[in-house]
Parts: sequence; structure tokens; C-alpha cells
Amino acid sequence: PPAAGSNAELAKAGESIYRYGIAAKNVPACSGCHAPTGSGIPDQYPRLAGQYPDYVYSQLRGFAAHERVNVMMNGVAGRLSDTEMKAVAEYVSGLK
Repeated sequence: PPAAGSNAELAKAGESIYRYGIAAKNVPACSGCHAPTGSGIPDQYPRLAGQYPDYVYSQLRGFAAHERVNVMMNGVAGRLSDTEMKAVAEYVSGLK
């Protein structure tokens, strides 16, 4: 079963984005950099597994608004809708 935080339906949508991305919006799979398990790659890509959904969502909003600067993440987050950001945040919160 998909990992899930407090909202299983949202987490299921987030799982799809995390694992496969959104080709129609040129959004790559999050797992490509942050690893399938959300463990990240030390000193390159942060661990997302188990993070609080509100924290992940706020970071994605910050990247989309260019309040946080990272060329890759500014572009990726900028192409996600608010609901898609919440879905990804919910999904990664349930990863171990």
C-alpha cells in the first residue's frame, strides 16, 4: 500500500507525482533526486521521508515563489499547483 500521512487520498495523488512526475507539466519524478524511499542523497538532495507535511508544503511554496533559491526546485515547484504540492507533502510524510 502507498505510504500515507493523515490524508490517504491526497497521499495517493502525491505518490504518483513523487514516483513518476507529471510529464504534461514537465515535472520530473521527485524520486529521481530524493530517492524512491525519500532518503535523499547526503550533501546533494535532502531527506524527505517522514518530514511534516506542512513543512514540505511550505518549502515547496517558498521554491515556487523564489523565496528559497535553487534553480532546479524553483522550476519544479513553480509548475506544481497548490493541490499537487500538498499531495507530495502528504505522501513524503508517510515514507519511512
